[in-house]
Amino acid sequence: MVEPIADSKETTLEVSASAAAEPRLLFRFDSPVERLASLDFLRGGAIFFMVLFNALYFYQSVPNWLKHAPADGLTLPDLGVPIFLFALGVSYRLSFTRWLEKTGKKKTLLHFLFRFLILWAFGFFGELMVFGHFTWGVLAMIGAVGLYCLPLLFLPPFQRLLVSFLLLAAYQGALLAGMPVLFMEDGLGGPLAVFAWAFPAIVAASCGTWMQEKRWPKKMMEIMAAGFGLISLGLILSPFIPFNKHKVSLPYVVFTSGLSLIVFLFSFILMDIGKLKITVFTSLGKNPLIIYMLSGVLTLGLKTITPEAASFTLLLAESLVVLLINYAVAKWLDRRGLALRV
Repeated sequence: MVEPIADSKETTLEVSASAAAEPRLLFRFDSPVERLASLDFLRGGAIFFMVLFNALYFYQSVPNWLKHAPADGLTLPDLGVPIFLFALGVSYRLSFTRWLEKTGKKKTLLHFLFRFLILWAFGFFGELMVFGHFTWGVLAMIGAVGLYCLPLLFLPPFQRLLVSFLLLAAYQGALLAGMPVLFMEDGLGGPLAVFAWAFPAIVAASCGTWMQEKRWPKKMMEIMAAGFGLISLGLILSPFIPFNKHKVSLPYVVFTSGLSLIVFLFSFILMDIGKLKITVFTSLGKNPLIIYMLSGVLTLGLKTITPEAASFTLLLAESLVVLLINYAVAKWLDRRGLALRV
């Protein structure tokens, strides 16, 4: 993923000159000297629970609250993807600004265009090779969100938010008018749901860089108000348009965007200001793509040998083994200062 390396002239976090240098490669396999710990924590927390819940999803004995809501509704696993996309939006905006200042519009546009196009192709065609048919999985969706957000990042924050919300509303209107949802079985709304999934990233790109402001303590209160405002709007709309992760409904997206904003705010206070360390999450958050792909392979392997009626105790034990393997790999990469950035 795109990692945030805040510019030392604009933020309270100091970054060495070597860390600030941006490579010309689309892929980088190293770790910057200074990072926002809150973003690693946010990504790592999302990946931790995505890995855990994905490993439990297919089985009858697992309680419903540990599975994605099958249709309307909201469960704990439904929070993972929006929070992850929010973290993407913060780091995307920081990296985009740095590239724009150093290389200009043309090179910045080409850099991120190719970066997210490769990620989309890897996810879309990679899953075609694995499953033998077209799907719309997480990697393809993230790549599409990155491509969609790119032109919006050239707009001022308010215009960026307005355009994104209007397109989200248009998408919801099309759903209400009977637009079919492609790849419904994949649970991500299909290609057109990019108009919805991009909203948490755009909220983050517009509101999530407050730590760069000279008066960021005051900004914290504004961000908190914005977060609770989005949460309230989602709750107000939910009786009329239910939360639905599979269709990526407007109230679901707005509510989870506000929640992500609040979680990020407190993560920054605890991790970057208070220097709290939760190494399980931060290590996972430095290599989210590697960990997510590894967990997918392990989960599919377990599915082939585990009966659907397996006991919850056995399934929980298997899920913990998957988590431990993923954490061991993440920790090994972290200790060597290695991070795959796409």
